[in-house]
Amino acid sequence: MKSSNMFFIAILLVIILLGNYLREFNYGLVPHPGEIADEYSYGWAGLSLIKDKYPISWSSLNSYKTTEDKKINVDEIYDKDPQRPPFPIVKPWFDHPPLLGLTTGGYAYLKGVREYQDASVAILRRPMLKIAILTTILIFILGWRLYSPGVGLLSALLYSTIPTTLISSRLALMENVIIPLFLGSLIFADLYIKHKKKLYWLIALVFCSVAMLFKLSAVAIGISLILIALYAGKKGKRFLVTSSVFAIIMPLLIFIIYGAYYDWNVFVDTLAKNSQRFYGAGAEIFLSAVAGSRFTTTKFLTDGWIILGWISLFSVSLSEWNKTKGGTILTIAALSYLVVFILFGSESYGWYKFPFFPFIILATSKLLVNLFETQNLFTFVGLLLLPFGSQVHRLLGIMEFQKYAHLLRYFSIIVLGLFGLNLVWNKKLVLLNKIFMVTILGFVVWLSVKEILYLNTDRWYFVT
Repeated sequence: MKSSNMFFIAILLVIILLGNYLREFNYGLVPHPGEIADEYSYGWAGLSLIKDKYPISWSSLNSYKTTEDKKINVDEIYDKDPQRPPFPIVKPWFDHPPLLGLTTGGYAYLKGVREYQDASVAILRRPMLKIAILTTILIFILGWRLYSPGVGLLSALLYSTIPTTLISSRLALMENVIIPLFLGSLIFADLYIKHKKKLYWLIALVFCSVAMLFKLSAVAIGISLILIALYAGKKGKRFLVTSSVFAIIMPLLIFIIYGAYYDWNVFVDTLAKNSQRFYGAGAEIFLSAVAGSRFTTTKFLTDGWIILGWISLFSVSLSEWNKTKGGTILTIAALSYLVVFILFGSESYGWYKFPFFPFIILATSKLLVNLFETQNLFTFVGLLLLPFGSQVHRLLGIMEFQKYAHLLRYFSIIVLGLFGLNLVWNKKLVLLNKIFMVTILGFVVWLSVKEILYLNTDRWYFVT
């Protein structure tokens, strides 16, 4: 292995260790247990499948014939909030395919959990911590393949330190498993584009099918593969498209057989109720994805990194669409999930946006690297002021910030001065510009780490 590759892998290892440390920090307390009750729903369904060979869990859908309201005091949630509504326990549970339940519920079972009230989020979230490590590696690989090792490493760093992506990756939700499967599928599709070996394409299809057995919205992966086949499949295009369609149909058939085995009528009614959910996100559904800060059912986590990410994705798509492989594949992936996001849309729950995160992070890294290489000081600093602002506001608040407002004013003067000097001595200031830009980026990433460590269980109550 080349020494340069070893260097990149060594840096990636440091990033993985940092991300894992931050992810494990208060992972069972932030977000608060019970804040996203779906975590229990999936885990309980898997636990009952393993223990009783029958899917039983809670559901808000009224398609089930057998429903029993129970106050299951998991994580002592009813001790903390006696007025909390009981869980409507249903059977057989068909809200979603069973694979996430078997993952988190299976892990809980291996740890000795047999009763629902013992399946705490501290147990259910443990597998997600390891899956997030895999996601970090895959983001690095995809960034390297589409652009450069620098883009890959920066993407891995941002995924491991941005508060929204770091905290979201702790949650025992289906989207956090779809993400690495989506990335893996794109990586093997890219390998197929380069080497034209059908094995790579078939592996990408397997990732697609498996993802859909976690959640049907993973059909976005299959749509992406179809579009990539149209984009890159000069030869064998029919095989690429038809095999992608088959990869979508197969998990649907498996889910249908699963439903028919337990109770066909309830299964059909549940699918119908899922498709008829109130479209609470409204016409602003895309605006909620780009600018909305809703994180869980009750919390809003404003994060300038996410706004920067969407600006970056639009910029990369505008400048690279159908010109570079990286820009085209990022656009295809984001558009595919956006279509599914709109089609499957109901309430604007924060976790529905999670699958966008790796693509806006990759675009952010690409844009920042471009700005660094071209020494575009104004755009580089201006964009990083977005996460700087949201992080400092959360860490200090308006009143406490008054003590440091003069530093922000001095900084703006320094930026103006350096910008002016570049108009006169641009070629002589290359090193100074790069040191300045790396320092600014490092400082904003450091603020991200500070914010993650700042958000303990008490402060999470006041997150808005």
